[in-house]
Amino acid sequence: MAFEIKRKNYTVRLSDPILYVDNESRKRSGHMTHAMVEYAPGKVIDFNANCSAVRHNGHSTYGWVEYRLSEDSGETFSEIHDLPYAYESFTDGLQMISVEKAVGCDNGRIVALCLRNDPVSVCQPWNTPTAVYSDDGGKSWSEPYEISPYAGRIYDAVYHKGIIYFLEFCNPGDGFFCGEKEEHVYRIYRSVDDGITFEEVCVVPVPSMGRGYGAMIFDEKDDLHVYAYNVNDERHMDHIISHDCGITWDEPSTCYLSIGIRNPQVAIIDGIFILHGRAENVSGFALYSSEDGSIWEDGTYIGQSRGGCYYSNNIVLKDKDGSNRLLIQYSDLYSGDAAVNVYHAWLKVEK
Repeated sequence: MAFEIKRKNYTVRLSDPILYVDNESRKRSGHMTHAMVEYAPGKVIDFNANCSAVRHNGHSTYGWVEYRLSEDSGETFSEIHDLPYAYESFTDGLQMISVEKAVGCDNGRIVALCLRNDPVSVCQPWNTPTAVYSDDGGKSWSEPYEISPYAGRIYDAVYHKGIIYFLEFCNPGDGFFCGEKEEHVYRIYRSVDDGITFEEVCVVPVPSMGRGYGAMIFDEKDDLHVYAYNVNDERHMDHIISHDCGITWDEPSTCYLSIGIRNPQVAIIDGIFILHGRAENVSGFALYSSEDGSIWEDGTYIGQSRGGCYYSNNIVLKDKDGSNRLLIQYSDLYSGDAAVNVYHAWLKVEK
């Protein structure tokens, strides 16, 4: 169902959903793994999970990672490819691999940032994160290598002025996925050599108790925004800004979100911030917009169901006429409370 959301200074338009991965027909599910990146002009790699629809009712990472390629800015996609690292890990049975974030470098390298978890549970406990990279547009991949000494989950990654940054919540997940101990903190790492090595930039000075999920983005002034989910108050998302790429930070604040947010994903298109993710109490798929990334307009429900779905991601691409459009990828139920298909929707901002 298409949407038009009118704001004072702009209008947000969202297309009808497009079925991208038909898990229902193949009796599979697609929990997590929604990384997308443009690694060269018009060339896109889009990852998705091929998971069991039976284990945990489809809400687990028990399976492997697939990807498809596009050479027309996401208009059409190739046949399915299996990510070797994830498939081999699945067949070995020791750990499951997810690719929640990826970046494309100026030299065309694709760096996939990987989550490793126990194969029995839904998706945790977590091991230390790893990465694999491709220098030939996804035809072949490097061997996996560790990119942080802390067990946890990478919630976001960006490529900014030739540097890769990723945001990790350092919590091994052997208890609750949100922060329970002082050492459960958000850290930012960076790589200046296109993902070969990483170094810690900082511990992000936001509250960590009861926090989980997160998002990170550079705005058009090169300020770095970090957002964190608060399990005890889903209508107030933590927000903090750095003006020097994570070295120092302003005082943390909170953003009010009228229908709440979980697993937030953020983008900037034509100067407008877009935020989407699960609404509070898993009540649907929420979409917000903002002119400054701090004060958000009232949320809009854009999904049709509720339950263990609405993991999502996004990427800004060019339309045929050269204008910007945001590709949103998300999971939505086809059966029960957690077996999901994967959909695409296109978002545009008109001023």
